[in-house]
Amino acid sequence: MSLDSLKKVALDQHIPIVSDEGLLLIKDLIMKHDVKTVLEIGTAIGYSALAMASFGCKVDTFERDELMIESAMKHFDRFDTQKSIRLIPEDALSYQGDLGAYDMIFIDAAKAQYERFFEKFVHYLKPNGIIVCDNLRFHDLDPTKVNRHTKQLLRKISGFKSFLKEHPDFQTVFVETGDGMSITSRKI
Repeated sequence: MSLDSLKKVALDQHIPIVSDEGLLLIKDLIMKHDVKTVLEIGTAIGYSALAMASFGCKVDTFERDELMIESAMKHFDRFDTQKSIRLIPEDALSYQGDLGAYDMIFIDAAKAQYERFFEKFVHYLKPNGIIVCDNLRFHDLDPTKVNRHTKQLLRKISGFKSFLKEHPDFQTVFVETGDGMSITSRKI
């Protein structure tokens, strides 16, 4: 099984994974910023972690869903031949253990919690590191045509984007790639 076949599994089972365009952007960022260490929030079946490992990175990745943990571990055992990925089978927001310092933090988990993820893990970012967030366009849903729960989620995403734009210590570029991504770095 390759990354392509793992992508097919995700699509067949309706498991959200990073888009092809998003993955290309991540690969470009890894090369451009000489990223060697990544903290990923949201493993799912391990697709993006395996891709980043294949680009030469060491990846620590959080997943809280038992079925996803089981699936990701199976894929890591099979494909992570360099043992570059460490799965942390816990809720990232309640995690109390030690972590290292990272060249990149990739957030692709519960969209309503992005600001909390950012605030909790930003201090693990190396001085020249970047934070990449996925799914910031959230399928370009029209807030007037969705249910109350989805409206609340869209408001949270919008609030997070404002948080990034207005952050006094960081600068953010928003890209339309895939389902919308942000690239955040410290202001110089």
